[in-house]
Amino acid sequence: MIRPVAGGRRAAIYARYSSTQQEDTSIEDQLRMSRDHCERQGYELVEVYTDHAMTGRNKDRPGFLKLLADAEAGAFDTIVIEAVDRLSRNLTHTLEAWDLFKFQGIQLYSVTEGPQSFVTVLLQGYGAQMFSEMIGVHTKRGMQGALSRNRTHSSAYGYDIVEDAAPGEPNRRINPDEAVVIRRIFEDTAEGLSAVTIARALNAEGVPAPKGGTWDSSTIRGHAARGYGILHNTLYLGRAVTCATTRHYHPKTGVKRTEVTPLEKREQEIPGLRIISDDLWERSRSQITRAAKRVADKPGGANPEAARRNRYLLSGLMVCGCCGANYVKVSATSFRCNESRKHACENRVSISQKRIERRVFGRIRDAFRSPEMLEAFSAALETERRKIEASDPRRDIVRLQQRLGKAESARKAILDAIEDGAPFALYRARSEEVEAEIADLEQALHRLRAKAETAAAVMPDPAVLFESAIERMEQLLGDPDLVDQANQFLRQIIERIVLLPVAQAEHGLSIKLETDFAALLAPELDSIAPAHLVC
Repeated sequence: MIRPVAGGRRAAIYARYSSTQQEDTSIEDQLRMSRDHCERQGYELVEVYTDHAMTGRNKDRPGFLKLLADAEAGAFDTIVIEAVDRLSRNLTHTLEAWDLFKFQGIQLYSVTEGPQSFVTVLLQGYGAQMFSEMIGVHTKRGMQGALSRNRTHSSAYGYDIVEDAAPGEPNRRINPDEAVVIRRIFEDTAEGLSAVTIARALNAEGVPAPKGGTWDSSTIRGHAARGYGILHNTLYLGRAVTCATTRHYHPKTGVKRTEVTPLEKREQEIPGLRIISDDLWERSRSQITRAAKRVADKPGGANPEAARRNRYLLSGLMVCGCCGANYVKVSATSFRCNESRKHACENRVSISQKRIERRVFGRIRDAFRSPEMLEAFSAALETERRKIEASDPRRDIVRLQQRLGKAESARKAILDAIEDGAPFALYRARSEEVEAEIADLEQALHRLRAKAETAAAVMPDPAVLFESAIERMEQLLGDPDLVDQANQFLRQIIERIVLLPVAQAEHGLSIKLETDFAALLAPELDSIAPAHLVC
């Protein structure tokens, strides 16, 4: 029980553990550390927010979203966390949360990393995202290596899992009953039937859908570019594919987006898994192409390009050095002094959006390359390294292997019961639960092994990674979909951008950035004077 003191701050605690750990003790440890800090500081603890077994790469977490909503409502003055990576392992999400906290006057305190500023959140957030990405790379590497040994993690309709496959042999085998349905779908498609028509026919005949329930046309039609859906799955040709796509999450909504990754894609011929012939595949492709063309040729068949928001990265930051008025957009590509448009200022020099952003980014990069910034970034990386080493993923690997063994035993018991004459209908729901559990555990094991490999890997040169971080920051701030949020981030770095007409200067304008980088690294030092960067 936290005892409030007179005039004390209202505090909230946020804790999260990832789905790969599968242990509530991680939450308990975070809460204990955070409660102890609140007790020492005399804070009034008003709320505790938690997310159990949820990845920090996805924003759509109930506890995290409730934390943001209550922060917006002013429910507390301080947020206490174990570390910045508990908030998120996505840099954009971390900075977006920080922006809200800053606007609401909320202090963010990390028990292991201390009070947070914009730059510490930026560097810690990038370090957390970098390690998450490194684990993802090792996971993909493991899947690519497994595919070269004829092992696939596909749960494609038409195949059963082979539990005791010999080394080098496929760990999937064709399900004869489902293979008949696969061939029928391709034959019907080659004859010109639509996915909607095929799905309706299968449902009318009571044919079980891949994941139970009824057939949906999207299950059949899928997505051609990503290789999703029955009609685009090359495994039915005996050609397994892995790492063909990568998932990302929208920085504001958390909505998943899947992108094609041709450079990471790996293919492996496994003839024993072929269900349909090349001829049938090509005939179905021809019909799919014709159908797509008919849709595209219809009036309004193509989606209009989404209108771009009329917001600009440097809006509100640029001022005229002659009169102090804002530089504003005067054409599709250029900015100019607002007063000069009224003939109230002699500064008539305009500059294109591309040029001003290039020059400003150049000075930001130079400023961030200071020894102090590199030292802070190196410390953030080392913190992430220690967390991974301390977590001892080998213990979790053993535990998950034991759970996987129990799930596989449950699967075998179901199969034995069916072989002994028990009706499959009685076991269908439980069978689907067991298969889903096995798939989840296999994925969790892959991520834990990748985590162990990451911890054991040689740490890249922090200076090289820091240069990459600076480039990534520029990409983040330059993303047109995040322009409004990026503008708010820049306001944490830049107080003003002063543009003064000088004939000898590049583009006829001298550009001075009034910044306070030193204060960002040490926010408690209010006496540090802002720096003036000329570009």
